[in-house]
Amino acid sequence: MVTVPEPPIDGRRARRERSRAAVIDAVFVLVRHGKVPPTAEDVAEQAGVSVSSIFRNFDGLDDMQREAFDVFRERYVHLFDAMVDTDAPRSERVAKHVRARLDLLTVAGPMMQIARQRALDYQPIAEGVGRGRSQLSDQARAHFASEAAQLSPAGAANLLAVIDAMTSPEAYEVLQAAHGRSDRQISRSWNCSLTAILDRWPGLQPDSDHEINKETGP
Repeated sequence: MVTVPEPPIDGRRARRERSRAAVIDAVFVLVRHGKVPPTAEDVAEQAGVSVSSIFRNFDGLDDMQREAFDVFRERYVHLFDAMVDTDAPRSERVAKHVRARLDLLTVAGPMMQIARQRALDYQPIAEGVGRGRSQLSDQARAHFASEAAQLSPAGAANLLAVIDAMTSPEAYEVLQAAHGRSDRQISRSWNCSLTAILDRWPGLQPDSDHEINKETGP
């Protein structure tokens, strides 16, 4: 058998890919440190490249931000997944749902904020934002499938929409920025709110573990 050697990697192409990766990493660093949105000059300085090289390697800032959002989705896609078994007690699923949202928003909230801003005037990012919203909705549906199964389709849709909206990136930003809530305070508020809603939602059976705890007391 004749082995066909792989073509050598083009040096210029390799340098271009390294430069693009450095720029995308720089965007993430700047966003984590509150530079929202980062300027081309900020990104160039952080990445150790010239501003002109950014525009050589990307088709403008829109293209750079779109690629950053694509990389963001690849890095954090696991945080959109369901985090708890659907047969677990309701109290555990509430806690895991809140934890899953905070894990995502703590590390990726600023990038998601930029994406929502750019979605207003840049269709490729708008499509990505739409996919992210759908994934968060699917996560809520998976966490509270047991409750949804007890309700009519309309009632289930209403309940899941409330849960998803209450723990959405937008709600997190309002609590954090407008009300100065820490992640620990937001966690407590979301756990209390979701528990209260689920305990009193028409047509839902009570959480058996919660009821047992109330009857037996501390």
